[in-house]
Amino acid sequence: MVDREIITSKENRKVRDMRKLHKKKYRSRTGRFLAEGEHLVEEAVKHSQTIHSVILHEDYDYAHLDLKGIGLLFVSGEVMRSLSPLETPPGIIALLSYVPPESSGQRVLLLDNIQDPGNLGTLIRTADAFGFDRVVLSPDTADPFSEKVLRSAQGSTFHVRIDIREAAPAAKEFAGTVLATALNDAESLEDIGTPAGPLMLILGNEGSGVGSDVLAAADKRVRIGMSGESESLNVGIAGGILMHHFQA
Repeated sequence: MVDREIITSKENRKVRDMRKLHKKKYRSRTGRFLAEGEHLVEEAVKHSQTIHSVILHEDYDYAHLDLKGIGLLFVSGEVMRSLSPLETPPGIIALLSYVPPESSGQRVLLLDNIQDPGNLGTLIRTADAFGFDRVVLSPDTADPFSEKVLRSAQGSTFHVRIDIREAAPAAKEFAGTVLATALNDAESLEDIGTPAGPLMLILGNEGSGVGSDVLAAADKRVRIGMSGESESLNVGIAGGILMHHFQA
């Protein structure tokens, strides 16, 4: 039998500790984060993430979920609202530590100083869709384990290997072809064939693009030809076009 004791105080020690995980510094310090919603919890279970506990609204029906062997915490609506940044909490949250899956290393996405959480989540999800099974993030890129990024990635966080490394050394040390996006001195995507062997694709900051030191480490620069009047594409859209072109 599951102990149905219900936590009703927002000042409960466990609740306070989990609430701290809304801030990046506590996620980094503890190696833990919160994933909210049934889909993310199911994906975390399916892909063998370390699940410390699952927090459930006292009225949540979880009988259809495979939560065997996982500690369950039942909380009141007030406590659940204190743990969720959403206006209408879905009623289920997992307390996790990330376990990176194995990566083939054949298709790698390197993100240099991506700031928008929605863009980052979209890029992780798109990498997953097109066989880029390793995503390397520069330390100044948005936190992949923030609520907004996790929600945007829709579970792909648990399907691809995510590493945080300085971008230029990661590009220099990559054992394969390195392509970086750029607007100047770049070859058109249509003119670049698919390189044989491992490939790293680099995308940069929404405003300033890929850093000069990272560009210097690339084998080639690539741009997407556009027939309209816009000077550039959103980085998430650009990443989708490029990863589809070079998909594994």
